[in-house]
Amino acid sequence: MGRPLKIAKAQAVVTITATNGTTEVVTTNANFTNLGIIAGMPFVPATTAGGLTAGTMYWILEVLNAGNNSTFTVSATPLNANPTYAKVNLTTASPLTTAATVAPVDAYFNNPLSGAGYPATNTATYSVVGGNTAIYGNQVLCQVAISQTGTGTITVDTGSPNIDGVGTDFANTLADGMAVSTADGVFLGYITDIANANATFATFDANSAANATASGFVFAESEAGYIVRQKGKQKYLVKGTTTGLVGPCFTANLANANLYPGTMSIIGTYANAATVLVQSLSDHTAELFTATSGTTATLTDNINNSAPAFSTFNTAYAANTYGGQPYPIVTINKA
Repeated sequence: MGRPLKIAKAQAVVTITATNGTTEVVTTNANFTNLGIIAGMPFVPATTAGGLTAGTMYWILEVLNAGNNSTFTVSATPLNANPTYAKVNLTTASPLTTAATVAPVDAYFNNPLSGAGYPATNTATYSVVGGNTAIYGNQVLCQVAISQTGTGTITVDTGSPNIDGVGTDFANTLADGMAVSTADGVFLGYITDIANANATFATFDANSAANATASGFVFAESEAGYIVRQKGKQKYLVKGTTTGLVGPCFTANLANANLYPGTMSIIGTYANAATVLVQSLSDHTAELFTATSGTTATLTDNINNSAPAFSTFNTAYAANTYGGQPYPIVTINKA
């Protein structure tokens, strides 16, 4: 597989709900005991508020309340460089909804950001990082269709948009726009007009793309997501930001709205503003789908003939125009 994609991690992402300029206390919506947050951990606020500056690394000086709505004071430096336990001077602000990333790791790997803790030269670098898009910094934004196993069996026919189920519960599991495949990955169609469905009958937006008789089935909702871990050259463990589901997906040469269960898309942009779907992504390099790459319609197709590229969160460049790189540098969608 080569060098895998670096994944940004953090102890937690919490919300700062208030700051007090008299006591210099920060209040959060979190429970530090449950999250394992302790004094000495660094944190980065996402927005400027209450005397804290966005994108700047601070440290938790003292945890005053580790339970619900945890509170703490702030140090401007690591605690071993603050022997007098000097507190950062805050301003009184309430209510707040400022996200704070606690104890980030690799969150600013070649991110085009500034502030304490960020490399001074990162605005001219290329490379990308995966991970939770709620973490401060830029992470790869992908579209995912995480496969869920349906209850019961279905029968469909290529001459009809109807789905007949036995032991199913379509009304409480399927929704408009969801994609449905057989249990072994054969795509059948996208759900439409689910409001009229009952537990054993639903319809696709067109005639079924394949026949299936008394077959198990899977379904998925196309949604924004992020990469939790790389599991293979084209296989990633991902999490949907709407459903909260976590599952494996394969990169596919499919538009976001056309993803099948178990597939995902990552979009890159060339220097000329044209977009391309990404087949495989690592820290520095990318392999891009081409017209002859194929798709992952059944999750078993052999995808080849990809185009090599370098990946970045910064500016895209044509091949042989930046830093002596022989391949194009494409900007990867980020959040």
